[in-house]
Amino acid sequence: MREFYRLRESESGLSKAEALRQAQLALLRGSIKGGRSTERGIVVKPASEDKTSSEAFKENASAPYAHPFYWAPFILIGNWK
Repeated sequence: MREFYRLRESESGLSKAEALRQAQLALLRGSIKGGRSTERGIVVKPASEDKTSSEAFKENASAPYAHPFYWAPFILIGNWK
């Protein structure tokens, strides 16, 4: 959320939808590393993967927030401008 608001307040003139998209992509790519929890060494782990799935999510140390657990819950409702 911090990245979303940083993008919205910047001079780039991004729409809310584009700012959310870019913030989500930043989490996927691993360009967002900080945050109060990670500064203290705490990273919340999503629940264990469904063992019946043929392709479980593989954690990437360089992108600790790439799992949809971190970025998928955020959606825009209403005016997307």
